[in-house]
Amino acid sequence: MSFGDTVMMEDDEPVSQPARPAGLQGLLEVFDRNGATVARLPVTHWPMTVGRALDADLVLDDVHVAAQHLRIEAGASGQVVVQVLDTLNGVRCGKTLHQRATRFDWPAGEDLVLGRLRLRLRLPGMPVAPEQRLPQLPWRTGASTVVLVLATVALVLVQTWFKASESARFAQAAVSVVGAMLGALLLWAGLWALVTKLFAGHPHFWRHVRIVCAALLADTLLSGTGYLMAFAFSWESLARFNFLLSAPVTAAALSLHLLVMAPQRRKTVVSIVVGITLLGTFAIMGSSWLQNKRLSNQLFMAAIFPPNWRLAATVPVDTLIRDAATIRQRLDERLKDGAEDENSEEEED
Repeated sequence: MSFGDTVMMEDDEPVSQPARPAGLQGLLEVFDRNGATVARLPVTHWPMTVGRALDADLVLDDVHVAAQHLRIEAGASGQVVVQVLDTLNGVRCGKTLHQRATRFDWPAGEDLVLGRLRLRLRLPGMPVAPEQRLPQLPWRTGASTVVLVLATVALVLVQTWFKASESARFAQAAVSVVGAMLGALLLWAGLWALVTKLFAGHPHFWRHVRIVCAALLADTLLSGTGYLMAFAFSWESLARFNFLLSAPVTAAALSLHLLVMAPQRRKTVVSIVVGITLLGTFAIMGSSWLQNKRLSNQLFMAAIFPPNWRLAATVPVDTLIRDAATIRQRLDERLKDGAEDENSEEEED
């Protein structure tokens, strides 16, 4: 006798056994914007309704989802059909927004967007993503972390040594400077790790440490190379606008920090960071122009290297004296403009 057959009791009255379960026909998964799983519902029958109402098969907690938002059905030819119900926001599939009272086929592997949630359907026979290794710190990653931290410490020590006038003062300042650098490094990476833990479920602390160290080293390398090139070839503009070389490094570091926290929103993160970086750069240059009538705050080369490192052609003494004589004229014109601005402000008052 198979499960679900009818058996006869002593009084010859038929008793029906429970019907065999239909089996798992699919799996509905709901994700938030950060990719975290919000809900998961096995599909044992068709159709399935999704919404905020308690009589829906899949109940979602999102104010941008209607009480009965959509109905999922199995089509005659094996495809999955979605019926959009009474909703204001509709359902987005790929780049297409489907409004109420519309029907469309749900492509395999495509997510539906309902309000601020994403709905995914897994059907029998669909390929399963390969297994991922548990988060570890292999020896290569650990070695790279140690190398980056030591390189950052060495960089700070070299900068401190250049600034120190005596060896005794260097020894005194080295301990405090390195301690402050390590403390700031741990604090910065710790804050990012805390935010990443809240949104992604894993802190990835050492990854944030590597990002900070790599950004500091890259910024120092680019800035130093810019000052060296400006000194060697007498490129004053490169020396004055050397701060612009730090902008892409800062933008890249912030993007990497954010992508550790939200890797599935790569385009959005990069676009926002690039936009903020450009806006901040223009704001700094605009503020400098309004205050000093120039786009940079630097008036001269801030870094001087050994004279034999210069590759630019030498300037005759007569030319140098003639150019220096024009400095007073330019200063007098600037003072005159400043006095006129003050007089105009006093007249307005």
